[in-house]
Amino acid sequence: METIGYLGGLLLAICGIPEVIRTYKDKRCHLGWPFLLLWFLGEIFMEIYAVALWDYPLIFNYTFNLVITGILLYYKFKTKWDSITKSLM
Repeated sequence: METIGYLGGLLLAICGIPEVIRTYKDKRCHLGWPFLLLWFLGEIFMEIYAVALWDYPLIFNYTFNLVITGILLYYKFKTKWDSITKSLM
């Protein structure tokens, strides 16, 4: 069963990779703020839950997704910051 858990965690973690690739190529995140923030907060809470249970497949999945959402948030904030600084010049 643990192998199935790792496989499921891997497949779910891979789901965000195409969006990260698109974001990296375009140098901006196309996802809306509400979706991105809810996704990130959900991953944080589920990571805490998975660590409390010591459920390694879940920990793997949520950690990987936190990295993915972190990258997307970086580009989202960067785009916003660049537009603010550009308007001040």
